Amino acid sequence: MANCYRNGDEIIVTIDRQGLCADEGIAHLPDDTMVVILGAGDHVGQTVEATITGRLQTSLGNSLMASAKFTQ
Repeated sequence: MANCYRNGDEIIVTIDRQGLCADEGIAHLPDDTMVVILGAGDHVGQTVEATITGRLQTSLGNSLMASAKFTQ
């Protein structure tokens, strides 16, 4: 499913846990693809809108990078 997304696509995901960096949140797509959400480290448990900014191929499979979009 990760192959279906392109840079600039918007997704809505729930942040499962904090990432390796304090400003990163980790979410998963329905097919279990991991999404690293920049700007969402303090939003664990919240549903956020994010914009896909890139993809990362690892030995564990595809991961997506995205930036959180928060409304003021």
